[in-house]
Amino acid sequence: MTALLYPISFLVVLSLVVIIHEFGHFQAARSCGVKVDEFSVGFGKTLWSRKDKKGTLWKVCLIPLGGYVKMLGDADAAGTKVDEKVKELTDEEKKVSIVYQPLWKKAVIAFAGPAMNYVFAIVLLTGMFRAYGLLSVPPVVSEVSAGSAAEAAGILPDDRILDINGTKIVEFHDIRRMVALDNTLNITVLRDGKKVALTARLTRENGGAILGVMAAPNRVRVKDLNLPEAFMAALNDVWETTVDTTAVLKRIILRERSADDLRGPLGIAEASGDAAMGGTLSFLSFLIQVSVGIGFLNLLPVPMLDGGHLLFYAIEAVIRRPLPEKAETVALNIGFLLLIGLLIVTSWNDIVRIIARLFG
Repeated sequence: MTALLYPISFLVVLSLVVIIHEFGHFQAARSCGVKVDEFSVGFGKTLWSRKDKKGTLWKVCLIPLGGYVKMLGDADAAGTKVDEKVKELTDEEKKVSIVYQPLWKKAVIAFAGPAMNYVFAIVLLTGMFRAYGLLSVPPVVSEVSAGSAAEAAGILPDDRILDINGTKIVEFHDIRRMVALDNTLNITVLRDGKKVALTARLTRENGGAILGVMAAPNRVRVKDLNLPEAFMAALNDVWETTVDTTAVLKRIILRERSADDLRGPLGIAEASGDAAMGGTLSFLSFLIQVSVGIGFLNLLPVPMLDGGHLLFYAIEAVIRRPLPEKAETVALNIGFLLLIGLLIVTSWNDIVRIIARLFG
């Protein structure tokens, strides 16, 4: 039963996050007067379908790995090609085809998918903060693990960590954020009323790094939040996640950091199963992380992603004409190769990490 939890939780997470993403495109298209031909939950053979009053075919398909929205004028579900038959559309049909929409409407529709992932994460996180409160843990060290980077750096029990790499540390979770960002941590601690400067050097193995400090359980506090406070806390949390992800990606691109931490499909399946094993709150927290991650990924200016579409629209707005078809095709091919390369790298990371986990 435990073994089944991993694929089931993975399918639930992936399907829910992708469907929410596609619903963003769908709702924006409807709002902009664009006809949506299909809204599919899953891929492959159709198990159930129904056409609504506005002509959209709603489908549930055999392979439950996400879904897609296909609009009038799209040649494929990805929306990367224009249907050659658009020239045969009537004037009335052209008014509701994605191909003949002004740039601002196309941009709104492209942006709406990632935006919906962020909205979903913020709403879910707001509900969690409102229901359970906000955990507050001061950055005071209660224990230092033997042989850890913290011990090697000279961190001692009862040290209060004030800042790391110039970033002020307010809560204990801020320490975890900085550990995720950098391998070398320049730390200032408050010890016996005096500031002490220390340096910890982390080693990343199996997709992560550990500083080796623990919080004091007796100092943990839970702050009750009203709805506006919960919403602001959720906004801040999602913003911090986006900023941290951007910083990590920048370091990887500049070769200042290895890409070993990146997870692919197997890694997400592994993490979703672990989160489900941790209970409802753990699973919901992971769902929020994945939703923000999908939203962030799709905003990157890579052809084939929503951010790539936005880039094309921005270029078209500047040069006042569509990109030449050949140039767009080359860009899409480059984007496809980049995504395949990312999939290969992350899948390799997943395999190495899972083998290490299984066989020590």
